[in-house]
Amino acid sequence: MNRLFPHITSGRMQRTFLAAVALAGIFLALATFWSGPRPVGAQDEDGFRIGLPAPVPGDPIGNARMMYRDSSISLNTVCPVRGGRIDPMRNPVYVNGRPVGFCCQPCPSIFSFDPERYLREMKLSFRCPVRPSKRAILDSSLRAKINQDIFFFSGRGALKQFQEHPLRYCGVLTDPVDYVRFKPTKASPHVVFRGRDYYFEADSTLVKFQSAPERYYERLAGS
Repeated sequence: MNRLFPHITSGRMQRTFLAAVALAGIFLALATFWSGPRPVGAQDEDGFRIGLPAPVPGDPIGNARMMYRDSSISLNTVCPVRGGRIDPMRNPVYVNGRPVGFCCQPCPSIFSFDPERYLREMKLSFRCPVRPSKRAILDSSLRAKINQDIFFFSGRGALKQFQEHPLRYCGVLTDPVDYVRFKPTKASPHVVFRGRDYYFEADSTLVKFQSAPERYYERLAGS
């Protein structure tokens, strides 16, 4: 002790100094605890990836589902279009509020133009958003889209009811510009393009959509 801090000579001073060091250590530990864990997904200084999106903890390595930024978990581990492992950085397509993940740029677009084909191959089933006690039928005649999200229904009556009151049944939607998930309300920025409703989580994304609607109205290759 005296070799490290020769100016501290008395036993009382040494005890006071050690108590101060211990107290500082406690405050540092508490600050680390209350700051919470580092968000998983970003990069730390060593290049280690932390935060969302990320593989679901506990799933098999190399065959894991993905947890996205809204904490939803992918229905699949393999891309339904090309069969590759799904890429956590590729935004999913939401079907009846549940995410389907993809491996590379063209896949969300290919999937979105013929979702029934791939969903049947994946042997997935969904509940009707209007009549949750009934199973949705994976048929193009019973498909609706809001933004870039896809919905299937148990019958034509449920589809019509959804189209008349979409905000009542759609739940959380994906902003077609920045892919943020949000709960739309009557006050949400809104536009109709090509006969489809589009809702936005902010005025800024509505403006961006209106400046280039052909870029955002569907999941295009590369988006």
